[in-house]
Amino acid sequence: MVAALLPQLPAVKSFVLRSLCIVLGIVVKQENTAVRDENVKVLVANHISPCDHIAVHLVCGSITPSVWELPAPFWWALGMQEFGLRQGRDVLVASVRSHLEKSATPVLCHPEGSTTSGKVGLLKFSSWSFCLGDVIQPLTIRAWRPPFADVAASALATGIWGDIFWFLFVPCTIFTLRYLPAVVKEAGESEVQLGERVAKLLAADLGVVVTEHTASDKAEYEKRYLVEQSQPIIVHNTSTSELQRMAHQVGEVLPYVPHDVVVRDLVRTRSVDVTISNILEGVVTYIPQVESLPSPSPLSMTTQDLKNIPSTSSATHTLANTIQGSCLDTSAPSFARSAQERMLSFNERKARLIENARQRYIKKHGLQNIGLTC
Repeated sequence: MVAALLPQLPAVKSFVLRSLCIVLGIVVKQENTAVRDENVKVLVANHISPCDHIAVHLVCGSITPSVWELPAPFWWALGMQEFGLRQGRDVLVASVRSHLEKSATPVLCHPEGSTTSGKVGLLKFSSWSFCLGDVIQPLTIRAWRPPFADVAASALATGIWGDIFWFLFVPCTIFTLRYLPAVVKEAGESEVQLGERVAKLLAADLGVVVTEHTASDKAEYEKRYLVEQSQPIIVHNTSTSELQRMAHQVGEVLPYVPHDVVVRDLVRTRSVDVTISNILEGVVTYIPQVESLPSPSPLSMTTQDLKNIPSTSSATHTLANTIQGSCLDTSAPSFARSAQERMLSFNERKARLIENARQRYIKKHGLQNIGLTC
């Protein structure tokens, strides 16, 4: 608010903003400034907190595309501008290009589209940031907080206001901006390839890896995480006999899921249907168990039975085939990225489960011996 009321004097505003940020405990340091090219107006950085753009704005005077609905003076005071981001990619790119042609103010882009811890990997870069120019100035952003208040700069599923709350109450947050040499687009290189090259440079400097996960994948994971956290765990309201009864029901449908895995999920969900869905959708991981068949005692076997015993190699082969045919693992090998792929995988695993249950029912009741067709 103070910055919005100040006159549009860069030197005065920069001094006041820096002073206020120091009072609030936000300190910005720069490293490797020798490779900073002042003529490059497109800055690309990783994203670790909702205040990244403020840190870069304090030292570079940059602005960042944002979807926040604020009056015009506050846009510039916080280093943000709308740029038609709500209207889609084409409008955004056209607006930013128009700004770069008319103004010398650089634009800061976060191609990841969402925040990460900055300690494990980078989200897959969106290519729109690399359509703005042929020269890109990459920089890495790190945040440090004292050990006695080592709260993550951006936590999973907390929301932007939760992160800002901790910025106000943590004594000190030091942002370190490290510039990397400017990257020039090569002849015949696409925006996607340029983005991948810049992502590798940022990841190498941060000591992390480049992942194939996108901001949409993170949002989907946050939804699942919130749903799991919202499910209460009430053990004392469910008796042991009731829990065992539900576990037996799940075992009849999914006989190859270990009993302890079923009970553990039932304690959390308290629902047979939800537990079965969790197992089919791969939310619950397990190692399928093989039903052991009782072996007859040698003393009770007749001479004719001994003659009918197959050889060791033949018995091993038969047992392997039996295990392979009877142990049907319906868990998904991985979590599909799109809803359509997840639904297709669910339908396939559901069909396999039904067919497996059908064959077991026929075998159990001897229907195949009397010529019935199910």
